[in-house]
Amino acid sequence: MLAGAALLAATGTTTSCSGDGGGDGDPDPARTERLRRRAADESRLLLRRYDATTAAHPRLADALGPLRAEVAQHVAALARGLPADTRAASPERGAEGPGDRADAAPPPPAKKRGGEPVPAEPAQAVAELATAEKRTADAHTAALTAAPGEFAGLLASVAAAGAAHVYLLGAMA
Repeated sequence: MLAGAALLAATGTTTSCSGDGGGDGDPDPARTERLRRRAADESRLLLRRYDATTAAHPRLADALGPLRAEVAQHVAALARGLPADTRAASPERGAEGPGDRADAAPPPPAKKRGGEPVPAEPAQAVAELATAEKRTADAHTAALTAAPGEFAGLLASVAAAGAAHVYLLGAMA
């Protein structure tokens, strides 16, 4: 499984997340900013889910590390261009300061989103992580219809990477 993740990363099958997403001629920059913030927040919650899972199951850290790193890149790409004062995600996290990085690991939470503990069984924890990946990829896919050109391309790439993560996590569970 880990070899498969490394192969995907090495061959560029997953996203590079380099687009700025705004695109020239955006007809509604405020709407795009809201879409960008929402997408970044969704991926940020997923990143926290990876952290909670590896905190509860340290033996999974090596296997989940490459996928978590990609999710951190997705957060950074989706948040690129947002003003620092608008990067506050959900009520579950505070606003990031100017020096904060999306890939900086916060103190590992003991619980997943919603306050429920991460399952004690590693396979079940990975299965729930796959469900969270799917939910995030589905949210990015749903946002495509409202997103302008270049940002829509970024969302599609991140959603596709999420779908690949679901497959890889399914092979682990």
